[in-house]
Amino acid sequence: MDFSKLGQNEKLAVYGAIALIVGGVVGYSYGLTALGILAALAMLVIIFLPQLSAGTKLPGSRGSLMVAAGAVGGVAMALALLQAITGALFVNTNVRDILFLVAVAGAALMAWAGWQELQSEGGKFQLGTTAASGTSSAAPAAPAAPAAPAEPMTTSAPPEPPMAAEPEAPADADDDPYRSDDEDRPTA
Repeated sequence: MDFSKLGQNEKLAVYGAIALIVGGVVGYSYGLTALGILAALAMLVIIFLPQLSAGTKLPGSRGSLMVAAGAVGGVAMALALLQAITGALFVNTNVRDILFLVAVAGAALMAWAGWQELQSEGGKFQLGTTAASGTSSAAPAAPAAPAAPAEPMTTSAPPEPPMAAEPEAPADADDDPYRSDDEDRPTA
């Protein structure tokens, strides 16, 4: 496991997962805290499994899996916090109460880091095997036949717009029936 190869969102998710695991195990563990701890363990597997086993493909994009694990952990811990507030938690605040709050904050950090990772991948939620994520189990396609060489492009000037035709003057002034000269007018 090389922590320096992780991106910023992955490091935040690891910090949140560790905070959730430690705070959930040592702090008060309500029924939903166990689900949050499982989501934190899943987040660590999503982040570190590609480093530990290079041949292993994740069943979806990393951001999609991170946001799913972060959402499960965040919702579980938010519900556990609501359950704790209605119970006897925080009556006499002690270290276990503070560690439980650390676990809730870690779940929120996991969910935020998962969302940021999904957005950095383009915001498309992809689970399952897809060709885009490289997890397709289909055999590779046969190489395509070489394409025919393209016709060389010739640049030509765009055609000029048509000019308005000018009326032609009649060759002989006497041949024009529409001509009105002063000579042809009757004098009064």
